[in-house]
Amino acid sequence: MDISKICFNCMKGEVDEAGVCNCCGKQFSDIKLSESYLPVGSFLRDKYLMGRVLGEGGFGITYIGYDINLDAQVAIKEFFPRNYASRARGTGAQVIPNEGDAEVFFIKQRDKFLDEAKRLAKFRNTPAIVSVLDFFKDNGTAYLVMNYIDGMTLRKLLEYSGGRITVEEALKIIEPIMLALKEIHESGFIHRDISPDNIMISNLSNRVYLIDFGTARANSAEEDKTISVFKKSGYTPPEQLRTKGKQGPWTDIYALCGTIYRCITGIKPLDVTDRLFGDELKRPSEYGFQIAPQIEDAIMKGLEIHNEDRFQSMDDLYDAIYKSDAWLNASDEEYTKVVAAVRNYKIHGNPRPKIEEVYKKKAEAEQPAYVSRPVYEDEHEEVVRIVDEYKKSPEYVTAYEQFIKEDPEYLRQLEYEKIKEIVKEFKSSRQLDVPEKEFIADVIKREMEQG
Repeated sequence: MDISKICFNCMKGEVDEAGVCNCCGKQFSDIKLSESYLPVGSFLRDKYLMGRVLGEGGFGITYIGYDINLDAQVAIKEFFPRNYASRARGTGAQVIPNEGDAEVFFIKQRDKFLDEAKRLAKFRNTPAIVSVLDFFKDNGTAYLVMNYIDGMTLRKLLEYSGGRITVEEALKIIEPIMLALKEIHESGFIHRDISPDNIMISNLSNRVYLIDFGTARANSAEEDKTISVFKKSGYTPPEQLRTKGKQGPWTDIYALCGTIYRCITGIKPLDVTDRLFGDELKRPSEYGFQIAPQIEDAIMKGLEIHNEDRFQSMDDLYDAIYKSDAWLNASDEEYTKVVAAVRNYKIHGNPRPKIEEVYKKKAEAEQPAYVSRPVYEDEHEEVVRIVDEYKKSPEYVTAYEQFIKEDPEYLRQLEYEKIKEIVKEFKSSRQLDVPEKEFIADVIKREMEQG
């Protein structure tokens, strides 16, 4: 391939004189650029040409790249914790950690990132896991190079399938993921970030892959071992909200069962903070969906709040679903529908109009609506008042008595998550302009000082 004409969107085709790619049909103006990203067209280690950003999270940015030695597309993940570091102005690439404790945290986590990449490289031949090709330090941070999967996430597939798929379709997609996790767990690892966003279906082969091991950790079964807190609403179990939570295979089991639940109901499971504060998670059958009791029981057991009530190994979960009479008697016919849907999308694109176009047309036809904003002399005190009212509610008192009193550290994390939701809802209804982080931390700090 002529590198001077390569398309930075797909890293597969070449652009013509008008700048349009002969493969994906896009041009450079379609790329989202930011000072936080590595410059498009820059090189890492003189062999990896950097393209557009594929995705980003709190701890990393993933780019599409091109390996000039192998003449192949790759995915490159950069360790970039936004709250602890920034891109140095003028350098284009160098990552500079913030001063003080943030720098200590950055260096420690960067080294862990590389250590875990080294361990994950051992799974390069495991089906359903994206192969690690390379890992190294550069630009003051660390990088992980993986095979690039040209496909769509399970979340996208659900969108194109009307929000949900059948039980049979979901379990056919999840089975290779479950088998891969079994091998990961046996090697002493847990993924900690399973969701429809991190399951990919290849356009070329319809093979299913588990991606994004950015939060993966060595199995931390010991309660006194500190581990970083990570939360993804609907898929994160309570032990993952604690720095010394007892995490293990059961942690991934919760997230995987939450993913299955989302696939077959079209509804994301209730956030764990809501469940701890009294809300109940409905069974899929309560929504009217047809599901065998054996399979439903297995999914709901995997979603138990207390980790000791869940399956303790992926083997146990696998046997409860795939060796049950309900599954052995199920037909493979339904799975052909999801495969056909993927192939149809690959060939014809999304048959529904893009949501952006819908809203654009709507905006062109209507005048923008202006909302009058209430004025408070002291917005901070107004929000503190609403938080105080919430803490007097029966749901908070009950949760405090049952779960939180035992562990003050757990109390702070749960309070923060729940209060943040209460505040967001309140701010949205009142059009308040208040930074949540600052005043929530202040509220909790004042309460602790008062004993």
